[in-house]
Amino acid sequence: MKAKTAITQAYLILLMTVFLFFTGSAGYMKISESKFRAFTLISVGYIAAIAAVTAADIIRGRSSPLALLRSSTHAQRAAVLYLTITWISAVMSPYWPDTVIGASRYEGAFTITLYVAAFLLISAYGRADRLLLWVFAGAVALESILCIVQMEGYNPFTLYPSGYNYFDAGVAYNGAYLGTIGNADMTAAFYCLAVPILAYGLARIRGSGRLILLAALVPALYAAVKMSVMAGYVGVSAGLMLAFPAGLSKRRTRIICWAALAAIILAGALTVYIADLPFEMFHQAHNILHGSFDGSFGSGRIHIWGQVLEHAARRPLLGFGPDTMINGGLEPFRRYSAELGGMIVAMIDTAHSEYLNILYHQGIFALAAYVWLLALLIKRWLKSSPADGAAWALGAGVLGYCAQAFFGFSTCIITPFFLGAAGLLESRRAAPDGSQAGRGNNVRAFFTRVSGKN
Repeated sequence: MKAKTAITQAYLILLMTVFLFFTGSAGYMKISESKFRAFTLISVGYIAAIAAVTAADIIRGRSSPLALLRSSTHAQRAAVLYLTITWISAVMSPYWPDTVIGASRYEGAFTITLYVAAFLLISAYGRADRLLLWVFAGAVALESILCIVQMEGYNPFTLYPSGYNYFDAGVAYNGAYLGTIGNADMTAAFYCLAVPILAYGLARIRGSGRLILLAALVPALYAAVKMSVMAGYVGVSAGLMLAFPAGLSKRRTRIICWAALAAIILAGALTVYIADLPFEMFHQAHNILHGSFDGSFGSGRIHIWGQVLEHAARRPLLGFGPDTMINGGLEPFRRYSAELGGMIVAMIDTAHSEYLNILYHQGIFALAAYVWLLALLIKRWLKSSPADGAAWALGAGVLGYCAQAFFGFSTCIITPFFLGAAGLLESRRAAPDGSQAGRGNNVRAFFTRVSGKN
């Protein structure tokens, strides 16, 4: 068990360091391919190492396959069900064997297998200790500083092509790119996970550790706000606001806070419905609530969602196979660019909603299994002790990511970080006082609630 935990911790550290900052030699031009290769190499190595240790334990009689199955949790079984349906969808797809690696975004059944395997192993052997916290804080701080420098017009590490910078986004090239993650939407998704974890870590930890988290949180918040990605605003806000009551010790106080948040959300929705506010996002939401749909709303998401739902209805049970939307003949999104003086035509290869993406590619059964998995994770989080600061912080990050996923999409560049947080959340087996970090875990808790020593 100790060997598997050590291997898992090493894998998580590699994700937060080597994988996060690796961009390949071509910068943003081929960052998806570079990240896919790095993720595959690190993850296959991790799975192979755990498999070797497990095989040795079985040979020595220290473990058995049946024992491993009996100890699995409901969330782990939901993940396996999701993977099983994904492979059935891939094999039954009219685009097989493109469904194995993927036709455009490296999101085929092979990548999803790595996702699920990583989640299963992290949830079984991962431990949310302070070493991971410090590494994560340092990584977020460095990533944020790079993003801020780029948003000032500089091009360190020549990630942009020569002569280009962040301000050329949408003018000289399509989209926007930041940090070592690439697409600004995916960078925002990373902050939807990172900001709530750091914020609630800062709220719980004591002593000099607060300075470390503060030094990471401040630039992260600045970068998340300055990049102006609406899905990022939604995810960060959801992670910070909706997670707050879960950390309160008194049940009555938690209920009051949940009710207050529900009232605030309802009041906000009514305000947007009644008043046409002078902000693009609220103006579009106002029109949608009144039944006026424009394909350009949400940076074209309304058009994309309509096309995805229309085509998904043709194969509702198992979908068209993972990562095959580029082959589906969906009507491209078009918009006029005043800067370029012409029409921009963008092919649709993702639904720009993780949940609709699963519905289209793997069908309604896979979507149900995935939503069930998320529901079980949230249930685990809500049932954890308020004294368990690690579960509180991890749950906030997972919630933030899930909120932005309504407008974002899965990719091997960002999804591994979400699965790492989700796996660590599932690994929590908190004692009533919140002191236990996981099954068979003897390392110190991620966060403590004591005042005085860390």
